[in-house]
Amino acid sequence: MTPRERALAAMLGKPTDRPSCVPLVDTSYAAAVAGMAVSRCFLEPEAYAGALVATLDRHPDIDGVSINIGLCDDVIQDLSRQGDTYHARTVGGLTWSVPVNDIGSICACEVSAFDDPRFATDEYLMNACLRTLAAIPAEYRRKYLINTTVTGPFSQVAFLVGVDNLMLGTVDDPAGLQRAIEHRVPFALDWVDRLVKLDPGCVWIGEGFASNSLISTDTYVQFVQPYERRVIERIHEKGLASVIHICGKLGRTLEAIADTGADCAEVDWQVDLADARGRVCDRMTLKGNLNTTNLVQSSPDEVFALATAALQASRGGRFILSSGCCLGRDTPPESVDAMVRACKEFPAG
Repeated sequence: MTPRERALAAMLGKPTDRPSCVPLVDTSYAAAVAGMAVSRCFLEPEAYAGALVATLDRHPDIDGVSINIGLCDDVIQDLSRQGDTYHARTVGGLTWSVPVNDIGSICACEVSAFDDPRFATDEYLMNACLRTLAAIPAEYRRKYLINTTVTGPFSQVAFLVGVDNLMLGTVDDPAGLQRAIEHRVPFALDWVDRLVKLDPGCVWIGEGFASNSLISTDTYVQFVQPYERRVIERIHEKGLASVIHICGKLGRTLEAIADTGADCAEVDWQVDLADARGRVCDRMTLKGNLNTTNLVQSSPDEVFALATAALQASRGGRFILSSGCCLGRDTPPESVDAMVRACKEFPAG
């Protein structure tokens, strides 16, 4: 099987020649492998694509990589540098802080109310992802699973209005929050439609703000699940597989994620794999869940043991070995090698 064939088969619950290994390689780790600043990958899609290709050349036996959010000149209205940090103002009234050797984060939001017209007009993340995917040579896209993000509607609102306003809205103005989320659904659907033309193999729905570390399962069911389901339906209409990424704790939300119809859920280290397998692996694949701190600090033999334990815990269920979240910039490449070795040496049956 090619790496892409193996990963997609595992994602869809079909037989594979060996366990699939798709570490969550995105901006930071890829930049380090390519020997470039993380900020360059975050701000320049074509540089990001080159870093992902360099990572696949260094780790030819992993089954895929991931394209996460970033910025590009299409949406940046002003870019300046102060010391070791870039400041980028983008459409949507957002100001991003981008350390020279780290990914960017939002440091200021102009939008403060759910009736702000920019919810219905401003797209600020899609083009960078599309340009990154388009810049990866076709032969790599055919061979590997290029897991490309579509930011979920709930998380799109979180970026625009800020986490505090988002959390308050779930209690103080649920109708307003839902209207804002509805405005973002067409952006997510258009994002899927544009990705299809570049044949990513699967679409990665990023909903980091939907973690049980932030919201309850009931809040997830009210404000996240219905909109994720609509995005997943569009992904399936286009013949692609769907992956949901939610950081941190999941608790009862795991079953609610399965109810969306997603093919796969990326689960972080806080999720017990054996327990999760028994709860949802008849309906979707689990992808995870090695602690990224351990991948930085542990020896290759220790990582091999952790990876083997994860494979054993998930035996009999649908599973892809991965890191629980995005690989850190300082992750030794030997840790990724150890994950692949665990998959190659794991006994069949």
